[in-house]
Amino acid sequence: MKSKAAIGSHPIHPIIVPIPIGAFFLALIGDVLFTANPEDPFWYQFSHACIGVGVVFALIAAIFGAIDYFEVKMSAAAFRVATWHALLNLTVVGLYGTSLFLRRNEAAVEEGPWTLAASLSTLGFLILGVSGWLGGKLAYEHRVGVVEKPEVTGADLRRAAS
Repeated sequence: MKSKAAIGSHPIHPIIVPIPIGAFFLALIGDVLFTANPEDPFWYQFSHACIGVGVVFALIAAIFGAIDYFEVKMSAAAFRVATWHALLNLTVVGLYGTSLFLRRNEAAVEEGPWTLAASLSTLGFLILGVSGWLGGKLAYEHRVGVVEKPEVTGADLRRAAS
């Protein structure tokens, strides 16, 4: 079930997904630090920038994920997992996109808007964890996007040794 969006035999989607995951994690750290010290705008701006980077790269990763979703032949069970993975990721991007919008021009610095913006990001990160777990199931359990190597037999090893 080799990926249709790959460089050589390596699928592009899993190459890109660490960037938004890392960006969203850093945004969570920034949100916690801003909550602890709301007088320092650095952590607010840091989280805002990280969410922007995360959303952009999540959308890029989604393009390559969609290519595999529609082009790789997979079992019905794998397709169900892939569908949930995609829907959860779209939800994550929607939550972070809304949080990004709320934070523009430091509009969420005040307590009420800040609570909503930070809550949306936190919920997005929790959903991202579930979606990442499903992505792991797709690769490791259902072998979606994985290049299967032929099994090596004892006869093959004897031939190679002689």
